[in-house]
Amino acid sequence: MESKILEKTKVFYFMVVAVMMYYFLNEYIDIGLHVTYRHAFALVLFFSAALLFLYKPNIARGVTAFGDACVYSVPLAVTTVVSLFIWFMETVDVGVISRGLSSSFIYANMLSFALAAGAMLYIFGRRGVWYNLAAILIANILMIVTVIAENGLGNYISEFITLITTFAGVTGDIIVQAEIHELAFCLGAYLIYMLFKPKKDIIYFILLLLSLFCFLSAFKRIAIIAIAIALVFGYLLKFIARYNKKTASRLVTFLTLVVIILLISYIALIKADAFELLEKAGINTSGRVEIYNAVDDFYEFNPGFLGNGIGFLTYQLNTFMNVGVASVHNDFLQHFIDLGFWGYIIWLVSMTLVRVWYFGRRGNVENAIVAFMLTLYLIIVSTTDNTMNYPLLTGVLAILMMGNGFEKNVRDTELKMFHYVSEENREEESDSLL
Repeated sequence: MESKILEKTKVFYFMVVAVMMYYFLNEYIDIGLHVTYRHAFALVLFFSAALLFLYKPNIARGVTAFGDACVYSVPLAVTTVVSLFIWFMETVDVGVISRGLSSSFIYANMLSFALAAGAMLYIFGRRGVWYNLAAILIANILMIVTVIAENGLGNYISEFITLITTFAGVTGDIIVQAEIHELAFCLGAYLIYMLFKPKKDIIYFILLLLSLFCFLSAFKRIAIIAIAIALVFGYLLKFIARYNKKTASRLVTFLTLVVIILLISYIALIKADAFELLEKAGINTSGRVEIYNAVDDFYEFNPGFLGNGIGFLTYQLNTFMNVGVASVHNDFLQHFIDLGFWGYIIWLVSMTLVRVWYFGRRGNVENAIVAFMLTLYLIIVSTTDNTMNYPLLTGVLAILMMGNGFEKNVRDTELKMFHYVSEENREEESDSLL
């Protein structure tokens, strides 16, 4: 009885912290530096799990969760090391370095949120994936309920139906208040995962329906396109893997390399004024031509372009340039300008190939496919939005990549470390979600 009470208390505590992490999107703590609430709550999750590890350690599970989080966060190490090299070569002052590092480690620290994801997996195993989704839904529904309470359920539903039927062509004043973009992108990643691995479970259908409702309330068209493309590739690779896993594995690697080449070519097209040609052809680029022209002098598309260091472009846009935006709404162009030609390529490899290879290691083709789909989703939505700066999405992608097959990885780790599998790690993954 006592163990059940302690288990429920643990679930309640971690769920409350996770809900607050997803609910407080804009609030921050002023300690000389502005530390966002969500960053603070992510660290609370990690340190809470660390305390439980010290109290009753499961070494294999801890090593697996922490190692996965570190590998997932390799892009942060790349941006840091490349930027330090650039700053050293250009002998910039300490203020520039401090500003650049704070943008990576204070506001959108990839490692903090990956560690928070690892904490949920360490405490709950694969169930942590679903507890995390429940926390997102509770936070999002609380926001939507607030909007409904202020404007009426009938008005909200009416505008919701209009939003869906017009494919976001008409967005009412009420429904726009429920456009929680960061949470919508988080739910988009979960929809890919859930639709790729459907389950015959009533809780699964409840979570799926609630996820769809919250996602459609924000209705990000680029996210819908990204979900569709990711699932098409995912289903195709899954079909091939059913007959030949080795071929599917090689195809995942090949497609990942193609993605890297396309993202390098994407910068070349921007530099060659491709978006200006689209505008002349009558295609609305939502002001991106003006933005790209404004930052054109900051970079060259050639191997000799060293870069400016992380945080450079954001600082320029917010301090010296009068272009009406605080970012270029294009994470890839921003990273190219900040990291330079070779730094950008290394960053791309760390974000794509490294993750796909690592999470698909030991011949686990399904994990590789999941990692590829989620990476493809992130890439597509990042071509029009600054989603790589969304720390909550970072955490969601981390928990989905790390959580798929987590228990098996724990057993493999323990077997490698101690040459046996302990009783607490022998439990097979069940179809029960919570």
